[in-house]
Amino acid sequence: MNGGHRSIGEVLSLLSAEHPDLTISKIRFLESQGLIAPQRTPSGYRKFFEIDIDRLNWILVQQRDHFLPLKEIKRRLVAGEVPPSALRSAAGGGEAPAGTPSLFAASHDTESGEAGSEDAGDAAPSAEDTVTLTAGELARAVGTDADHIYELQRLGLIAPASGSGGHGTEAVFDQEALLAARTVAALAEHGIAARNLRMFKVAADREAGVYEQLLGPLMARGATARLRSELGQVVELTETLHRLLLRRLLRPHLD
Repeated sequence: MNGGHRSIGEVLSLLSAEHPDLTISKIRFLESQGLIAPQRTPSGYRKFFEIDIDRLNWILVQQRDHFLPLKEIKRRLVAGEVPPSALRSAAGGGEAPAGTPSLFAASHDTESGEAGSEDAGDAAPSAEDTVTLTAGELARAVGTDADHIYELQRLGLIAPASGSGGHGTEAVFDQEALLAARTVAALAEHGIAARNLRMFKVAADREAGVYEQLLGPLMARGATARLRSELGQVVELTETLHRLLLRRLLRPHLD
C-alpha cells in the first residue's frame, strides 16, 4: 500500500474473498457509471483510498444481497442514504484525502457514452491491472496442480490470455483466469466438481451470442465507448435477473 492508497489490482485482491466474481473490468465499469471515482496518478493509474474501497464494497453488497440495480444504488449514494462507512474512511471516520474528487465529478456521459471513456488508464492494460501466470504458476496460486488447470481449460472454464501459446510459446493466463480458477476451487469445497460447471460455459456462450445479435447495429458502427457502456449495463441487468430467478426457484431451501 503506497501513501495510504491501493492500486486497482490490490483492491481486487482485497475484495475477491468476499466477492469472488469481482473483476478489474467490473471495477472499471462501476467507475464509468460514476459510482466510484478514484484519483489518478500522472501516468493514469488509479489510486483507491479507504473511502473508495468502502464505497465499492457497499455497492457490491447491494448488488449481491439486495439485487439493487445500479441506478437505484446511484440514487441512494446521491441522496446520502448509505452507511457512513460508504462515504468516509473506515480508518478514522475522516473525510477523503484532500484532492479526492467528488463521487460524481468523474462521471462519464452514460447516455451518449462518448465523453471521457478513453482515459490514460484504460488506453492499454497497465502493469497494476494485469496478472501473467503460466499453467504451473496458476496451479500454485490456486492450490492445485497443472493437470487440474489443463482440465479447466479443456472444459472451457478458463482460457489462455489472447495471443499466448502460439508458435511453440508457453500459454499464460490472466487475472480473470485466476479468479475463475479460484471460484471453481471454492465451489469444489461445496462438493461441486469442475466437470459439473460446463453448463455455465455453455450458458455464457449463448448469452454472448444474444448480446452480439441485439447490439449488432451498435457494433457495426464501431461506437466503442457507447458500446462498452450499453453492453456493461445489459450484462449487469441480466445478471440481476438471473440471480432473482434463481433465488425464486430455490426460495423453499433458502427461507
